Amino acid sequence: MSIDYTLVVQIALFVALWVVLKRLWFDPALRVIRERTARSEGAVREARAIQAEAQRLRAEHAAALDQAKGEAQSEMQEMLRQAEAEQQRLIAEARAEAQRTLTDVRAQVAEEVARARLGLRDSAGEIARIVAQKILGRSA
Repeated sequence: MSIDYTLVVQIALFVALWVVLKRLWFDPALRVIRERTARSEGAVREARAIQAEAQRLRAEHAAALDQAKGEAQSEMQEMLRQAEAEQQRLIAEARAEAQRTLTDVRAQVAEEVARARLGLRDSAGEIARIVAQKILGRSA
């Protein structure tokens, strides 16, 4: 195998073709690939940032929800305590009123019994005389 000028021409043509293809094809293709890679990596970073933000917001929401539940629970407990206190107060008032009413009724009954006894004492003599007349069969 002998080396002649055609080899030099082929090498020169190859280098010229390489330079032309590099400028017209390889460099633009590599630039497009680098840009796509950069955009893809940027989109991945942005997606991760959005995902982290969403996770943070979920955690905040869960914490706020737990706090709201706790506040609602404590408010409900306070309302129950107030309702129980009001119920006890109303029951005490009702008992006091019932006791007053019972005392008044007992006093009225005792008063009526005393009046009835007085009425019976007054009429007892008359009744005894009428009974005696009926039993003895004579008039007094």
